[in-house]
Amino acid sequence: MFKRLLALSLFSALIFTSCEKDNPSPDNPAQNFNISRDASELNGAINFDETGVIGVANFNTNRGAEAASVFGIEQIAFVEPPVVDGTTLRATHVDVRDNYAYVSYNKEGAVYLGAIDIIDVSDKYNPVLVSRMTTDIADINSLYMDDNGYLVFTGASAKGANGGAGNRTLQGYVAVENGQFSRDFELDYNNPGNAGVHILVIDGEAIVVSGDAGGVGSFMYPGVLTPFDNQSFLDYGDLRSAAYKNNTLAVLSGEDGLLNLSINDELIENSRIATAALTPESKRTMAWYGDNILVSEGAEGAGIYNFEAGARISSLPLRLHPDASEINPEDKVTNAVSTDDHFIYMANGGAGLDIIKLNESLNPVAEGIAEIQGSANFVQAKGEYIYVASGTGLKILKIITPLLDEETGSFLNCSEFDPYTGDKNLTIPSDIEASYSGLINLKHLNVNGILNVCGDLLIEKSANLSSDSALNMSGNFKLGNKKTSENLVINSKSAFHIEGVMEIHGDLIIASEGVLEFVGEDSKIYVAGDVKINSGGKVIGEFEDLNNKFD
Repeated sequence: MFKRLLALSLFSALIFTSCEKDNPSPDNPAQNFNISRDASELNGAINFDETGVIGVANFNTNRGAEAASVFGIEQIAFVEPPVVDGTTLRATHVDVRDNYAYVSYNKEGAVYLGAIDIIDVSDKYNPVLVSRMTTDIADINSLYMDDNGYLVFTGASAKGANGGAGNRTLQGYVAVENGQFSRDFELDYNNPGNAGVHILVIDGEAIVVSGDAGGVGSFMYPGVLTPFDNQSFLDYGDLRSAAYKNNTLAVLSGEDGLLNLSINDELIENSRIATAALTPESKRTMAWYGDNILVSEGAEGAGIYNFEAGARISSLPLRLHPDASEINPEDKVTNAVSTDDHFIYMANGGAGLDIIKLNESLNPVAEGIAEIQGSANFVQAKGEYIYVASGTGLKILKIITPLLDEETGSFLNCSEFDPYTGDKNLTIPSDIEASYSGLINLKHLNVNGILNVCGDLLIEKSANLSSDSALNMSGNFKLGNKKTSENLVINSKSAFHIEGVMEIHGDLIIASEGVLEFVGEDSKIYVAGDVKINSGGKVIGEFEDLNNKFD
């Protein structure tokens, strides 16, 4: 089945020139790889307009029964996509390494336009776009940052080898230091196929997956791009992506199914499993989940496969947001999957981002759809942070899980509180005292009586403490987002006592005889809007003012 890589001879090194270089060589395609040095463009690309609480649509089924108390979502920032030749690009792939996120972009269709962003995410609440490369000759479909400071990438270009007479698959690498590109991009077009669709690095060897008329091959770098002495190339039809674990390279083909390859001195196919039919030329990715492999399968959702069993052992059907019934069926597809230690993330195009928690038997115990704007084309999870590539740019999200008992303070008797399992809109009547623990996702909160909370209280829309009411909380309180600028209102003779962190993406309004009290010594508060304390209103206790709104 496999054959030697077609005449890879020596890859030609094509030297990158930045947009500042004079008189670039007309015979050098890499002259079209331009680094922006416009500080206003870089700074302006990070958008915080929707920072804050993101709603989570839960399902009243066994699949989603526990979702209300299992996780919440907040958006940290949104990265505006590059514009090349007047065309806005779409994000295609994300890789996260240490303190940086690397994002690739392309232009769907016959026009070849691409870009790569490097985003400093060391301060998760203040990401910074530090480098941006754009090109008007190539799509950049996938990238991977290795352990030695090199970013490898693949895509497609109209400018193939030998003045355009060669293949359209493009692969290359560039050195990166402290989030900055070096001056040298090195490119090659000698890998068969019409488009590189996925790339990863295994033991210093870049593995490239090319789609239509392509296959799986590898190249050595840095220096002049050179094949291994024992280089092999396996030609398969309609390849989509690859994932590696424990010397097993899983490769997804639209024609040949899920392939099990091993890498020694050459690529060897060990077995294959038939998968659901994949729409031609569509983006589909995979991710290891323990010893199993998740495969995005379009309208079928995600399949869970096991090479030892040689079969599909379970599936995760595509679920729709309750408000997504009018979405074009062609946009309701699972494009990509990702995992971390606890959750599975399904990028479902126009149907949004589905988040699932499985038990040891691979049965879902919780599920919710993040109510984000735009489609979800690709997702990459890195610990508690989620990077979602969409047709409108890159969203940086954070998943919030319940505080452990030992993380809550002694302000309240938290061990006596039951998890909240009620409606998205919570109203506490004036003659009621209610107590809840865990993580609570709400759209609206109205407290007329007494509410005690241990854990996380995430409110998407409004929060109001009526006169003679009290909210006592040990944990994290998060209200609204910058797009809707929801306010927290503490009315007359009402009190909010908190031991933890408050985050308000609107105004804090304390009426006369209203009280905000911080309990303990480690409480913090962030107010995006204004702090308005009427005569007779009080803020008492020790707290850290995170953005200097109480001066």
